[in-house]
Amino acid sequence: MILTHFQAKTLLQAMDARLPEIEISLDLGRTGSNIIVKTDRFILPDGQALNLDKINKVVKKDTSCFLIEDNDIRKIEFFSEETNNYYKLFPTKSWPTIEISGIRMHVVKDMTPKEDTIKKIGFVSPCTGIVLDTCTGLGYTAIMASKTAEKVHTFEIDEAVIEVEKLNPWSTELFDNPKIERVNGDSFSEIKKFSSSFFDRVIHDPPRLSLSTVLYSQEFYNEMFRVLKKNGLMFHYTGNPGAKNRGIDIKKNVIKRLGIAGFSGLKEVYNGVAGLKR
Repeated sequence: MILTHFQAKTLLQAMDARLPEIEISLDLGRTGSNIIVKTDRFILPDGQALNLDKINKVVKKDTSCFLIEDNDIRKIEFFSEETNNYYKLFPTKSWPTIEISGIRMHVVKDMTPKEDTIKKIGFVSPCTGIVLDTCTGLGYTAIMASKTAEKVHTFEIDEAVIEVEKLNPWSTELFDNPKIERVNGDSFSEIKKFSSSFFDRVIHDPPRLSLSTVLYSQEFYNEMFRVLKKNGLMFHYTGNPGAKNRGIDIKKNVIKRLGIAGFSGLKEVYNGVAGLKR
């Protein structure tokens, strides 16, 4: 069970109104649960109790998701010595996003991670056939693509990200959807195992350049082109890092390398580059 400031505020309002119980979500909006409201604590469906101090703590930490265990709460965030990065599940009004060392992996300003994912997939619409999702993250792209695709192959090398996947209720389908082939591995190496013209669609949504330079390399773009079928569509999410303060145009450089790889019809779109293989 997971609690964020959104649900915690609702609990406090119910206590102030002296309601005997209130329905909130304990799985980040997937389902609702009835909570018994006492004068000094809240009783959860499994019998656990959270006192007022713990609920107030959740309200104050509005950038964190809290796992409920043994009548206590703990943040879903941790440091990985392997990657030297800090990971946290960041709450929004809909699906949460993952934050890695302060960088959020979805757009959360003026939209939700769900809306962000819908926009990305829209650039390879119709998203049919066999789809390559190069970087799993929380799995939203793979899950949404699987609604219309025949099969989705997705890769995640970061064990810390995989741990967050397992805790995030909205990532559940990654582990039980038969249309999703999830591999714990490096997409730079894994893509070389596929035969040429294997995929109908490629969605390349890597971490920022500073976190994974190899996924922006000419060698990787050449492989993306090789495994894509003729007339197959490709979307490469880039974001706009450095554009505002340092005048860096990452899309221009990406388009140049994608063109060298062989992609056609390349154009700048929402936070990325779209193209196809003719």
